[in-house]
Amino acid sequence: MDKSLSKTISYIVFALIGVGLLFFVFKDVDFSAMWNDILHANFLWIGFALILAMIAYLCRAARWNLLIEATCDHKPTLANAFWAEMFGYFANLALPRVGEIARCGALKRTENLPFDTLVGTVIVERAFDVLVTLILACITFFLQIDLFGAFITEKVLAPTAERFSSVSLSVYVFAVVALLLLVIIFFVFKGKENVVVTKIKSFVKGILEGLSSVYKLEKRGWFIFYTITLWVCYWIMTWFVCLALPATAHLGIDDGLFLLVVGSIGMAVPVQGGIGAYHYIVALALTIYNLDFNSVGLLYATISHESQLILEILLGLVSLCFVFRKKQNK
Repeated sequence: MDKSLSKTISYIVFALIGVGLLFFVFKDVDFSAMWNDILHANFLWIGFALILAMIAYLCRAARWNLLIEATCDHKPTLANAFWAEMFGYFANLALPRVGEIARCGALKRTENLPFDTLVGTVIVERAFDVLVTLILACITFFLQIDLFGAFITEKVLAPTAERFSSVSLSVYVFAVVALLLLVIIFFVFKGKENVVVTKIKSFVKGILEGLSSVYKLEKRGWFIFYTITLWVCYWIMTWFVCLALPATAHLGIDDGLFLLVVGSIGMAVPVQGGIGAYHYIVALALTIYNLDFNSVGLLYATISHESQLILEILLGLVSLCFVFRKKQNK
């Protein structure tokens, strides 16, 4: 299949999934009432949240620079790393998860660094973020064990168990057969040297070099500092959006941590920019506080998500000009 056609199909499929999620989540919403509530939100707190988002983006770029410096013996400028990162966020709006590859391509254009190794550093970076998310989830669990436990059991486990119990045997058989076919394909092509295998080996080698970069870091303290700072920014900005709405202004900073952890799960769903998935899971989480799903939960999720989305689009458009202009100048 032609590569451009494959990308187009992928874009359409993921876009349809995102649109379907949005329709499912917002089908019972009174949009005129929601728009009126948005206009009466406290935009000062939303502005503070966006400032923290910018600080988090800069910390993420600076942290990425440390990994690149340890791996490639070359430190990109903070501006190049930052705009490559924003280019990646912008690309995620087209295809989910492609942003990680896109930002590596953007930095390769501006700094002429090996692409595979850059991908390896991104994997290291994401691995740390997953670890931090798990740590925050554990902290949230122990700080608000009743709240978190109720959300997991009532809103996640119970509905999931109910749906799995209704799945027919044929679905399980199909899943087992598909897994067996993948195993067979792996052993058939194992040991055969061809262009595909060579590319895969080169890709894996670059990833391993990236993973080893964590052991070469001379500035581990700065790496940890940037990681903590960007996640604290995410935490506080999540809480600031609560303060922007009268219905959620009573929620404390610990509740902001709970919403951050839940929202991270929604953003991990492979749809463009987490649309639909983020809105649903965050609105669902707010029902634990006896807040209405449609009038309060989705209002909060919409302001939180769309304010960040607008910022990412604006910075992404600037990054397009920056990345391609830098390449042209070179």
